[in-house]
Amino acid sequence: MHPLVKGYKGKGSQVNRLGRKEHPVDGIPQPMIGMVAMAGKIRFGTDGWRGIIAEDFTFTNLSKVAWATGSYMIQSWQALEKGVVVGYDTRFLSPEAARLTAQVLKNMEINVALSRGPIPTPILSFSVKRKGAAGGIMITASHNPYIFNGFKIKAPQGGSAPPQMTKEVERLVKEAPHMAQNPKGEVGTEDLVSPYLAWLEEAVDLEAIGKAPYVLVSDAIHGAVGHLFSRILTPKGMTVEVVAGEPNPLFGGRDPEPIERNLGPLMAYIRAMKGRAVGVANDGDGDRLGMVDEEGCFVSSHRLLALVLDHLYRNRRMRGDVVKTFSTTSMIDRMGEDFGITVHETAIGFKYILPLMLEKDILVGGEESGGIGVKGHIPERDGIYSALLVLEKMAWEGKSLASMVKELEDRYGPHIYRRRDLKIPQEKAREMVDRVSSAPPGKVGARRVERIKILDGVKLLFQGGGWLLFRASGTEPLLRLYCEGSSLQEVETTLDHGEKLVRKVILP
Repeated sequence: MHPLVKGYKGKGSQVNRLGRKEHPVDGIPQPMIGMVAMAGKIRFGTDGWRGIIAEDFTFTNLSKVAWATGSYMIQSWQALEKGVVVGYDTRFLSPEAARLTAQVLKNMEINVALSRGPIPTPILSFSVKRKGAAGGIMITASHNPYIFNGFKIKAPQGGSAPPQMTKEVERLVKEAPHMAQNPKGEVGTEDLVSPYLAWLEEAVDLEAIGKAPYVLVSDAIHGAVGHLFSRILTPKGMTVEVVAGEPNPLFGGRDPEPIERNLGPLMAYIRAMKGRAVGVANDGDGDRLGMVDEEGCFVSSHRLLALVLDHLYRNRRMRGDVVKTFSTTSMIDRMGEDFGITVHETAIGFKYILPLMLEKDILVGGEESGGIGVKGHIPERDGIYSALLVLEKMAWEGKSLASMVKELEDRYGPHIYRRRDLKIPQEKAREMVDRVSSAPPGKVGARRVERIKILDGVKLLFQGGGWLLFRASGTEPLLRLYCEGSSLQEVETTLDHGEKLVRKVILP
């Protein structure tokens, strides 16, 4: 593995003050991860404000952000009349941070519905929509490592707050009064989970899923999903086994992101079941989804989005356009052509999918990171509901997950995808994207570049199919390389050549 790749622990690695090994990349000094927080400035990124606990994510900063958010919601979203919903995940100090947030809002005379315990973000979003609340606040850092916590804002529709709102919150933070840092008073709690489970009874064919001839293994990665799948499906007759279901702020030593490199334990567990089990995995706050088929093979978010789209269109006979983010598989475009529906493409982040879900008739919206939103629910990701739709498709068609994935590939061709995260300072990552955008290469290895697309990063599209995307992370010191092709060897080779191009450009 090359030193540029995130997680590399090669010769010369050093342990930084956060206990993480870092490797100087070809002479480029690596920034401390805390520098992502912009030297103490409170900035909202792709999905909320995130910071390192006790360094950036402090109770002082939190109370300022809570006051600024409450001020905006009073001015623009009628918070004094409609109230606000507050939830939290299983991270270190999340319950205390949620209670502090609720106290700040209560002192502003806003009625607050505070979750009785940790909940997934989709349940928070669902609660905002169900209650007709002015908005919601979720204390979570989603899939980020354990050292982070964060603050997500949900709009009245239940979706992510628009960028213009978060920019105004950033401005209002500077005006936060000192009194906001020392709120007092008790805040009552509320069961926000039961109404969501009652909705699922109507929204999904749980009876059919419950009769499935396999064991469902739920890997919550010690996050907010916990034992919810057992609570949903065990009463329907399904055998559900939960791994990593208990809250653990360290997430058992894994990053709480349901991608292949983090799901080794789940894949091994499924293989040991010898074809008798299917795996579901969610991130720390439950809005992202990953799955493992009966053979113990990881099923990517791209395949899951395609499966959900196929199920909604063919089995449920639902109609509407599709929205996908810039780094999502081209298989969705092929499906759109097949179904005769429009496929819209947006920048990366579900907050860019949200406006289209509100403005147009959108059947499904999805992104590479495992977030899927569906018509008739909240205009937001829901890793629980998405998983149940895949299980419903399996039940209705009487097919295994592995066979359904193969059917997609037989119908639309193989679309093999991989992503690499290169540890590069943010300014260097942005420089790389700018250089490729202004002077794209004619070839990457043996692949000839046919055209480029610039949206959220720069995508090189190759003759004969496949693509390579360069994108600077908005929240971490990373340059992300996304690649899709017709075979794993083709994709890995293209990524190797992409790394060589990075080294050539950033080290002239």
